[in-house]
Amino acid sequence: MASLDSARDPGFFASDAWSWWQARRLRYNLALGLAAWAAYFLMVAESQALGHPVWRDARGALGMTLFLGTGWLVVMGIANMSYLLGPTLEAWLKPADVDRYRRTAWGMGFWGSLVAPFIFPAIQLATILTDAG
Repeated sequence: MASLDSARDPGFFASDAWSWWQARRLRYNLALGLAAWAAYFLMVAESQALGHPVWRDARGALGMTLFLGTGWLVVMGIANMSYLLGPTLEAWLKPADVDRYRRTAWGMGFWGSLVAPFIFPAIQLATILTDAG
């Protein structure tokens, strides 16, 4: 096993691992963005359906969209920092079956990241239903 210093080695960023992970980052970010929008519209739809409208007027809609959008950009930044765990752990662990490690690790991170935005509508739904008694 290599030390974690291998992730700081300048050669690390020119490595096959780095190239493989970076080639998939755009797809990852586009999917995160689409999931965020889907979760946002799900929150709005469930609020409307349960009689708790979140958009009372255009000003409220703009305010909420800007607030949640800014928050989601922070979350996407954290997700992208976490994305670096893939190539870093690959360099540290040196898996025997690199292709399997990459597919498995990328898939787990990708699908886990896509589920994350839907936690917010789930919490909102639970809160609305709890308040309703």
